[in-house]
Amino acid sequence: LFLFFLCCDSQAVIEPTTSGYTCSLNQTTSPCQTYVYYKAVAPDFLDLASVGDLFSVSRLMISNPSNISSPSSPLVPFQSMFVPIQCSCNRINSSMSISYAGLNYTIKAGNTFYLVSTNQFQNLTSYQSVEVVNPTLVPT
Repeated sequence: LFLFFLCCDSQAVIEPTTSGYTCSLNQTTSPCQTYVYYKAVAPDFLDLASVGDLFSVSRLMISNPSNISSPSSPLVPFQSMFVPIQCSCNRINSSMSISYAGLNYTIKAGNTFYLVSTNQFQNLTSYQSVEVVNPTLVPT
């Protein structure tokens, strides 16, 4: 499963659709660095290692902006964190390009696009946007 988060250029006035923020490939010449707000949740995301693995970043990259004293510190349920991500303009098909942060997630038995987008990624993306970038994947 290839997952993405809706991102946009803060200077542009672009309304998102359920599929994401449209962009033109020549509009975004370099990736944008930003942060997502994420909360520690039991049972799978109560340490920086598991959150870092989910977003493909190091524990230190989360602990510093989140004011967490040590990258090995345990997290308490619903503890807030800032997780860095990188967005860019990506072609989806011949007529559509959207801005997103591409992340890889291995879908598990019983997952749906909706469950992954709402549970693991805490509504940081929509299930429709996950479907757009995974047109041939059928979750089970």
